Amino acid sequence: MRMDRSTRQARAELRRRTAVLNRTRLTRTEPDPSPLNGPDALSLVARLTRESWTLSGRDFPRYSREHIPVRFVPGRPT
Repeated sequence: MRMDRSTRQARAELRRRTAVLNRTRLTRTEPDPSPLNGPDALSLVARLTRESWTLSGRDFPRYSREHIPVRFVPGRPT
């Protein structure tokens, strides 16, 4: 379903007018009783990433590292 420009603009304006912001205070957190570092941490990230992609039902990305689909916006902190 493709939307024309005026429809997209109307939807964006509606979101701006009806957005709800909730303020809260962060609470203290308990220290992690078994923190992971180095290879163990990377292994966990890799496992969780594979599980997340699998649960999403989508195909795994097939691009190489140098072709990761990101966009850097000038003027934004990196």
